[in-house]
Amino acid sequence: MTGEEYVVTRLAKFFHSFPHVDLTFSTNNGSFNLENVSYTQSLGFWVAVPILWCLLNLVFFTLYACCRCCSQRNDKDGRILGLRVLIGIFIIISIIGIGFGFYGNVDSNQGVKDFTEAAEDIDGTILNIQSELDQQASSVNTSLKQGLASLQHEIKVNNIPENTLSQIQPAINELLLNSKQIQERVKKIHKDSSNVDIKKSISTIKNFEEYRFWFTMVLLIIEIIVSVSLFIPLVKRMKRLLLFFSGLMVINVLICWILTGIFLGFSIATGDFCVDPHNVTERMLRSDSHLDPDVVDYYLKCLPTDENPYGELLTEAQTILTHSRDTLKNIMNLVEPYLDTSRFQKIEWWLKSCLKNADDNIIQTITYTSCTPIRNDYMRALRGLCKSGLAGMAFLLLSMVGTALCFTILVLMSCRASKFMTKRRSHDTVDDRDPFLPHVEDGNPTSNTYYRYGSLPTGSTIRPEPPPSYQQSNTDPMAVPGRSTPPPTYADCADAGNNAGPLLVTHRQHSVPSAPLEENLNNTALYQGCQSSPVLLSNETTGPPSPYNPFYNPNSDITQNEPS
Repeated sequence: MTGEEYVVTRLAKFFHSFPHVDLTFSTNNGSFNLENVSYTQSLGFWVAVPILWCLLNLVFFTLYACCRCCSQRNDKDGRILGLRVLIGIFIIISIIGIGFGFYGNVDSNQGVKDFTEAAEDIDGTILNIQSELDQQASSVNTSLKQGLASLQHEIKVNNIPENTLSQIQPAINELLLNSKQIQERVKKIHKDSSNVDIKKSISTIKNFEEYRFWFTMVLLIIEIIVSVSLFIPLVKRMKRLLLFFSGLMVINVLICWILTGIFLGFSIATGDFCVDPHNVTERMLRSDSHLDPDVVDYYLKCLPTDENPYGELLTEAQTILTHSRDTLKNIMNLVEPYLDTSRFQKIEWWLKSCLKNADDNIIQTITYTSCTPIRNDYMRALRGLCKSGLAGMAFLLLSMVGTALCFTILVLMSCRASKFMTKRRSHDTVDDRDPFLPHVEDGNPTSNTYYRYGSLPTGSTIRPEPPPSYQQSNTDPMAVPGRSTPPPTYADCADAGNNAGPLLVTHRQHSVPSAPLEENLNNTALYQGCQSSPVLLSNETTGPPSPYNPFYNPNSDITQNEPS
């Protein structure tokens, strides 16, 4: 026997220290008991806390997206370099956090595997006890009775004196009685071992852990793909792709917080179990298997001073078997002179084999019912669950929380960076001979100074002159032949003051489609100021003149606006 003591880990104490508050905000002692409604509600309370935070994050993301979409501020593109570097740093931090999640997932899975394997070994020991007891019952009840029936048949066939028969028959009856007593001794052991059924629980834990492991692994892989892929729009300055991955990160943030709540509930429950596993296991075995308290204490604690509660019964069974072997030996000595030698030897070998097999089964049962193998497997299960499993779950919690926070910051910074990533306009090839382009100052094609559309060079006093075709074909009664000044309407506003303003030339097109363009137009020059002030614009154009302007003169020093 071994007296190895179980040591509670600090991590188990940490998770056990969480306040156990149920839905009515009343506390309990935190003892692991899934059948207690108050305890299960306290676990659900901590599961709901991260999920509630997840909903608040969702509301925050929604409000932030609305504010960013409604914002009309135009930021300069040059300020994005530092922000892009900061986003890259947080992407690397999130990848490191996801790496911790991979480690925690594998470690937790290995701990649960060690727990289930140790539990399967315990179940195997119990099955071995049942198997040995079944074989012993078969040897004593079935095989021994068959051998004694064959012996009685030989006694009846052969002529055996009455005085010898009077000694043989009581001995045979004594063997049959001993077989019943042996079965009564091991009946309690067989019943207790049959009541302990942990195979279903082991199968449930294994299936759940398998699904949990692969689901978490797939989620971590998706997270790391999203994190690494975020470098693409960040480097290539792809605004739409950046917003797309930001949306994926929002979904991952929500999933991370939900899993944080689930893992937190499991961690608290595991911590409650690992703080006092002996009492929890004892209570579960008493309620499910109806075992005696001394039996449970013997296998869970396995102290050197403890005695096997089944040892006395098994020792009595061995004593009965030893007495049965002596009785069988006396019977065979009495019938040997009267039976055929070959037949006698066959029956004798059969009966001795039955008793020997039964004795071997009893010895094996004593070995299996010892607390040492079960205690070793029990301690191995606790080490797997309360050390590796709980530590892996803690790493998963840290990974989920860290990844959720990093993704939240990345979403905010990505939305901010997307405001800078405006699409650059490409410059089309322009034909310098296009008459509708702005004119270069002094006819120098290498000059960088252009006149604004509808304006004159600075200091120029040149008045706009109509095209020759207009001077020849104009029938407007207001027009004066040979006059290059605007219509008389200019004189009406000349007295209004000396307000300088841009030149506005409007054209009204007649609806006679068959006449020439010059003859179907009525030109009305309207100045908004009495003294026109020409405007000079360097390295800037407001766009080419409209192709529908029939009064555009490429040889003139000014351009006129499109017809209204």
